[in-house]
Amino acid sequence: MARRATTIKAAKASAQYFLLLDAGNSLSNEFTTTAEVPVANGGKTAVEILNRLGYDAVALGDLDLHMGRTALQERLAELKGVEMVSANVTDKATGKLLVKPYVVKELGGHRIALIGITAPVKDDPDFAVAPPLDAAREYVGKAKADIIILLSNAGAEANKTIAAQVPDIDLIISGGPDQLDQPAQPTPNSLVVQADLSSSGHAGRYIAKLQATFDPSGKLIGQDWQKVELGPSVADDPSIKLWVDSLPKAQPTEPPTAQP
Repeated sequence: MARRATTIKAAKASAQYFLLLDAGNSLSNEFTTTAEVPVANGGKTAVEILNRLGYDAVALGDLDLHMGRTALQERLAELKGVEMVSANVTDKATGKLLVKPYVVKELGGHRIALIGITAPVKDDPDFAVAPPLDAAREYVGKAKADIIILLSNAGAEANKTIAAQVPDIDLIISGGPDQLDQPAQPTPNSLVVQADLSSSGHAGRYIAKLQATFDPSGKLIGQDWQKVELGPSVADDPSIKLWVDSLPKAQPTEPPTAQP
């Protein structure tokens, strides 16, 4: 987290216009096999790092839903200025969308819609998740922006299909179960990019920097994609490191003992 903070602060300082975005599953990661701190304390440290780093928008992930209604609503209430978005998750108790489907940011004379898409889940007791493609079609039309960005954890292949089938999507920040190593361009004016893959002992090793160029009408006309490995060559941000070092250390979970 401390190396991520250093990279983000440097990018922000060098950019005229800047958005910090995440494709989801930021609060709860069930791929982990150890009692990592964000999981062990119900996602509280995950919320804290999103707040500290000042994310503009984060998609609600399918794994986040597994926290259950009560814990998830508590974490959502703790976000400060960070928009959690999903256009396809409804609360079964109310029939309403759980969070905002999208937010609009104004940068460089453009209205930029950031639409959240959550990967499907089966038989969740608290939440229903509509098909990602249907949700994208509905809310791209409703957003009324000249640049459309999806934050989608539906998976790289699903996201390429969405970009190819839904007109007016300029960019998809992709996450989910399958990896996209290089940017994909399903149509001449759309782009799908993915920084990392959530898996045990792996998530958080990379962050990506995209410099996107748009013409006055909001058409994507150029891009420079860089995937940055957060290795030893990246210095820790002192304030974030101090906070991380103060967190209680999680203990690995013991595997079940086989019974004779």
